Amino acid sequence: MSSARLPHLLLALVLAPLWLAGCARDAVDPKTLSVAMSTFSEGTFLPWNGSTGRKFYLDTVYEYLAYLDPKTGEPTPGLAERWEMSPDGKTWTLWIRSGIAFHDGWGDVSSDDVKYTLDRIRDPKSIAGPASPLRQLIAAVEAPEPNRVVIRLASPDIDFIRAYLSNGLIVPIVSKQYLEAKGDRVANEIPIGTGPYRIEEYRKGASMTLRIAEPSRSHWRVKPQFDRIRFLAVPEEFTRAAMLKTGEVDLAPINYDSMRAIEEAGLKLLYVQGNWAPVVRLGGLSARFNDKSVPWNDRRVRQALNYAIDKQAIVKAIFHGKASIVGADFPAPEWMSIEPYPYDPAKARELLKAAGYPNGFPIKLKTFTTNPGAELPIVAEAVSLYWQAIGLQVTIEPTNWTSLRSAWTSGNANTIAWTHRGLAFSGTLAGLQASVMSSSLFASYSNETTDRLVLGIGSALVPSERAERIRETGQYLRDEAAAVYIAFANEPYGASQRIGFWPALSQQGTNIDLITRAEPLASRVPR
Repeated sequence: MSSARLPHLLLALVLAPLWLAGCARDAVDPKTLSVAMSTFSEGTFLPWNGSTGRKFYLDTVYEYLAYLDPKTGEPTPGLAERWEMSPDGKTWTLWIRSGIAFHDGWGDVSSDDVKYTLDRIRDPKSIAGPASPLRQLIAAVEAPEPNRVVIRLASPDIDFIRAYLSNGLIVPIVSKQYLEAKGDRVANEIPIGTGPYRIEEYRKGASMTLRIAEPSRSHWRVKPQFDRIRFLAVPEEFTRAAMLKTGEVDLAPINYDSMRAIEEAGLKLLYVQGNWAPVVRLGGLSARFNDKSVPWNDRRVRQALNYAIDKQAIVKAIFHGKASIVGADFPAPEWMSIEPYPYDPAKARELLKAAGYPNGFPIKLKTFTTNPGAELPIVAEAVSLYWQAIGLQVTIEPTNWTSLRSAWTSGNANTIAWTHRGLAFSGTLAGLQASVMSSSLFASYSNETTDRLVLGIGSALVPSERAERIRETGQYLRDEAAAVYIAFANEPYGASQRIGFWPALSQQGTNIDLITRAEPLASRVPR
């Protein structure tokens, strides 16, 4: 397939039925920050009853034990003012900052709240992203004193704070007293945290408005520059771009095709650097849900699926160069040097023939849109064309993340492939524990070898040795073609001129509560 066909494919997909946002704001409220996102994911408000994709709004309400420095990625004190690791890397002691109050008078944060949160995140009913790896990693959580927490691990992890307890993931601290008094249903409807904002109004699947939680006093960590944050769920990218141009919203993720138009409209382009990777996952390859009948159970077939794809054409046509071709699952600094599969359709056909599929085979490819990941359906169309070119009979089936997640984690996705996003993790080991450990509910590829490799990373107490073991694990996954790898992408956002500085993390488009106003033109001093 010629890469020249891809721009026409993109145009056909973008010109879909659209919902228009209406007129621009008659008067811009200078005290309200308006943000349009593609989805609210589950639209839930407790750490354990939804996915990591909710961080952009949950992180304004709740707070974390540690916060990552947006420049260095190093963990800095949050609700925990300091921490200490035992020499064997298996025990972490954290000292809780005193005097940090939950909203509405539900007491100050204590070690009991931290223990309660971690126990709920690890509960068998939890569907949080880090639930599965934390169930295996944490042996016990103790609260010996009101301001001291002791976390005992089943295996060493020198990066535990950064990887799991920082705002790089989604383990924010809740009020034990409030949850036990009101129960999950009420606490989900009226979430109580320690963050600078609280929910004022939520219209399911449509909008949510947050207001400053305690307007009469300063927040201990953040000095919000907006009294309110209004989030809108706008699935159609064309509509989000139109809302930016009309001034209805100040910030929104956009497609790569829209970048030039956004700049030409006098708006800003902001990027969350290297925060996601388009990837195609294959069902039936995990230890939990193994299906030896699927053609891609043969490594040669999986390698053929990788060789078949012109990744350079996809990066150029779909991502407009704002991505790096890689041979790895999710953005990780240790994997930047891993050689990607070259585009070699002839080699792909040879491998299929050697595996017993000279005429290809039928395959269902499911796809959905998410944030980041609005381009996944377009990526699916491109992948489909490349696979058809080597003889596969591909059927694309649109779905949504909630349905796919349910099928994936219940063993009902064994005979399909699906587009997915590999998100950046604050600690690469945490990503591996979630994605390739046999014990993880979200492992799409796992076996005894991946388990051994990941456990070996954890046992490395010297950072350089740990990094080398992570690289070796990434190379193994690449050689096994554990998934179909494409690129590490920078996620583009359009922003109004009202937006000043946004210290977003590479892991997520979060830290929205830290967005500053742009300096008014009248107050700028000429240089």
